[in-house]
Amino acid sequence: MSRTRIIALGDSLTKGVVLRNDNRYAVTDSNYMDIIGNELDMSVENYGKFGCTVGFGSNVIDRHSAEIAASDYTFLEYGGNDCDFDWMKIALSPEQEHNPKTTLDSFGDQFQKLIERIRSLGSIPVIVSLPPIISDMYFSFFSRMMSDQQKANVVKWLGGDVGIISRWHESYNRSLFKIAGLTGTRIFDITTPFDTYRGDMKALYCPDGIHPNAEGHRLIANTIINRYL
Repeated sequence: MSRTRIIALGDSLTKGVVLRNDNRYAVTDSNYMDIIGNELDMSVENYGKFGCTVGFGSNVIDRHSAEIAASDYTFLEYGGNDCDFDWMKIALSPEQEHNPKTTLDSFGDQFQKLIERIRSLGSIPVIVSLPPIISDMYFSFFSRMMSDQQKANVVKWLGGDVGIISRWHESYNRSLFKIAGLTGTRIFDITTPFDTYRGDMKALYCPDGIHPNAEGHRLIANTIINRYL
């Protein structure tokens, strides 16, 4: 019997990027896709890319269309970068209008097109939802090189509440569940296990509050293995 073949497309979460103690990013050898492949003896090709957005995902499909066509499933994990802002620009000019890398409406439209392309190649698309963002940790990380005034400018632009960062991120995650329903696409809910984690959820993250650490990747892998595969 041939091994199940999975293609993984996504951003740094899928790639397995973690933040080291020296504040440099590196790729872990225990990311959730590797764990799934090893424990279930599946063939996994991981094309996750640091900083990748749903728009760039189309280019990834172009480059790897043959591999996708030969795969049983294609995992799609995007949104964490799409919802992000240029925080330094906001810090320097909080009075101006600022948009995320991908607007919410455009995100939904582009994601659905990725699903259509995957299906046209003969692979089954599977959506992977997003782990939550820990707002205070993320704010502290991206503002660490800002002056006090610049930090205050960002907080003011956020309406005085850094917690809006995680709520904005969650709007993109909710979009994924909506897309799954509209397109009849299976979605792996990895969000809930983080929200219901028995303990301090911060223990599942790197110091930047956005990238799961090794324990976080293990939680994602266990969730997918035990609930969906």
